[in-house]
Amino acid sequence: MIKYEKKQSMIKKTLIYLAGNFSSRIFSLLIIPIYAEYLSATELGQYDFQITVANLLMPLIGLAIWEAILRFGLKAEDTELKKIFSTAAVISSVILIFSFFILLGIYSNLYGFNTLSLLYVLMIILMPVVTILGYMSRAVKANKVFALAGVVASIVNITGILLFVVIMELGVFGLLLSTILSNFFNSLFLLVGARLTTYLSIYSYDKELGKKLISFSMPLIFNLTFGWFINSFSRFYINISLGATANGIYAFGSKFSGILLQFASIVNMAAIEDAIISSKSKNFVSRFEKNIENITTLFFNVCFILMPIIALYYNFVDNTDFKSSLILVPILLIVAILNNTSTLIGNVFPVFDKTSKAFITSLIAGIANFFFSIVLGYFFGLIGICLAQLFSTALLVLTRYIIGNKIVKYNVNWKKFIINILLFLIIATFSIIGNYIIQSLIFIVSMILFIAHYKPWLEEQIKKILVKI
Repeated sequence: MIKYEKKQSMIKKTLIYLAGNFSSRIFSLLIIPIYAEYLSATELGQYDFQITVANLLMPLIGLAIWEAILRFGLKAEDTELKKIFSTAAVISSVILIFSFFILLGIYSNLYGFNTLSLLYVLMIILMPVVTILGYMSRAVKANKVFALAGVVASIVNITGILLFVVIMELGVFGLLLSTILSNFFNSLFLLVGARLTTYLSIYSYDKELGKKLISFSMPLIFNLTFGWFINSFSRFYINISLGATANGIYAFGSKFSGILLQFASIVNMAAIEDAIISSKSKNFVSRFEKNIENITTLFFNVCFILMPIIALYYNFVDNTDFKSSLILVPILLIVAILNNTSTLIGNVFPVFDKTSKAFITSLIAGIANFFFSIVLGYFFGLIGICLAQLFSTALLVLTRYIIGNKIVKYNVNWKKFIINILLFLIIATFSIIGNYIIQSLIFIVSMILFIAHYKPWLEEQIKKILVKI
């Protein structure tokens, strides 16, 4: 009975996160044609470069303290929870205030003391703020509020894009304004909706607890930083070595794998919470293994459908720069799946307080991506850089699996994993070289097989909806 309730709890959380983030996923889809129509590859490359810098700095200026908030907050109540939140808030506030002025000075030297520099800095500072408040909301189990915050952020973002980019034609300036406003309202909604202010008090700050939170998060700062070398160094290197236009082409092609990663992040939210809560149960290992296999298989099945749809869409892209990015899409989709798998496998590290081990795996993969990006990028350009990401994320999966097995013994169905990769490569090849008819047929067959595979679960969900109606 307990096992069933835990399973239902994870499914419920996943569906809540998915429902709340559905609007942002739709936004991600809607925004791609806008990028193609109203932005040049150079403009998109400039914006994407700043997002890359922000992702690098986020764990550093936020101390990755959100990881400690979730780890200790999920099992805390009342006074203890208030101490955790207040202590984390005080520490992060001090760091973020100092970071704001330091970054403003740096950006003013680079771009001049102007509105653009201020917007760059505000975007960077607000990213860890949203993350911290989001993890606090999850810690107090305000999952619906967390999900709805995504809806609010998406509405603000799409409104801002339409106003500042489409109507006012402000380009990069408009993208920055939209992102900042979206993050601001996201933060405000989380703060008010989850009633986080009731848990925040300067008098609840605990110095010893602060040391404990930082001690837990410190390895994860380096883990996330070197995770940047795996996921985002490619953009940084492309912008420096190949230019903003090439970075824009890469950024456009990566939007589709980005959508997949966003879906993956939703599922992984529930997966890590499930792992933490069930870590003391007897069936933890079997449950952990099943989650990895089921979630990974789901994302492969999604990619079987997604690839022919993407290929069909590219037939309508007029911008020749963006159109050339189609060849990158299959590689980046596999990278996204490998990234997701590494996260699922790596959940064992925070569960057993072995966050330093996660850092080691990210360090190895980060160095590998740094080296392969320079070498393969030199010889093969954008394709080489994407292949570098592929090799480094595969290495990340393997190292996390090997090191994770030293903490707790578990298995991954590698045979099924490799078969799915080969099947995807076949689908991707025919989707790229085929015409409308072949692409449509692949999509229809993939969709039929998907429905057949998940038929029992889909029927169960439909029945539940009908009963409620």
